[in-house]
Amino acid sequence: MKAVRVLEYGGQLVFNEVPTPTIARDEILVKAKSAAVNHLDLVKASGMMRQMLPIDLPWIPGHEFSGVVEQIGSDVAEWAPGDAVFGTTEMGAFAEYLAVKPATIARKPSNLSFEVAASVPIASQTAWQGIFTHGHLEKGQTILIHGGAGAVGAYAVQLASHAGATVIATASGGDEAYLNSIGASRVIDYREAQFEEVLREKVDVVFDLVGGDTQKRSFLVLKEGGHLVAATQPVSQEEAARHRVSGAMMRLAPSADGLGRIARLLEEGTIRPDVATVYELEDAAKAWKDIGGNLLPSGPGAARRRSHGKIVLRVA
Repeated sequence: MKAVRVLEYGGQLVFNEVPTPTIARDEILVKAKSAAVNHLDLVKASGMMRQMLPIDLPWIPGHEFSGVVEQIGSDVAEWAPGDAVFGTTEMGAFAEYLAVKPATIARKPSNLSFEVAASVPIASQTAWQGIFTHGHLEKGQTILIHGGAGAVGAYAVQLASHAGATVIATASGGDEAYLNSIGASRVIDYREAQFEEVLREKVDVVFDLVGGDTQKRSFLVLKEGGHLVAATQPVSQEEAARHRVSGAMMRLAPSADGLGRIARLLEEGTIRPDVATVYELEDAAKAWKDIGGNLLPSGPGAARRRSHGKIVLRVA
């Protein structure tokens, strides 16, 4: 099969033939249709954080996909060849075939293309688990979402709004209309104002997708007993105790049930995905350059960066 691989830390992506995976009794072989691109893979491949995020070289990037079931293991009963699925994988999604566990996939929403479906699993599940599982967000509460226009942030805004919460998001001013259209009650331009200075009332939950100084200042706007959930860096337990709030850094735990709930919301039109660009699999290096460039600081004379929407690879 064709696959994209990293042969050495910091090396170029290589597009070539590799063996098609064989499946265990409890696994499913999926013929991939699309795979999404995530910044974390660039970090892993660079070797900059190899102590915390090691990879076995040669390595196939990619952790979320859509495709069609090709073959099932003898212990798999709930799936059949031909089923359209989407989900997450540990083995690397930038390839024509994937061996996956049933516990990490769900039926592809019927109203989404394979390209769009591939963009959903990680960001949507991270948002769901961040605000509900870890943040314990309830109807009538107020949540502050840092990085609201990003892939995870946009799902968090939509899910929190659907749950009946008041949603405040920090983002660039250019994303205000977009965030209002998906459920944000208020958008604070982080370049124009310090959120802790303009918020008149404290919030029940902070979902931090930015980290650094933004996270430190978030303690100032949380109600006593509130929850600070971070997806990018650990939360200071000393600060959490001092402000009488709970603080936790979350890690995504992929769930077929959770992804199935999200699929139903997508089919109902309750939440919507956002895809910025679709590249062919053999152009994965261009996709990486795109996502890397979008994260570079902008300045006078710099080109306008794409501010939201996932990048996807079309596999077949």
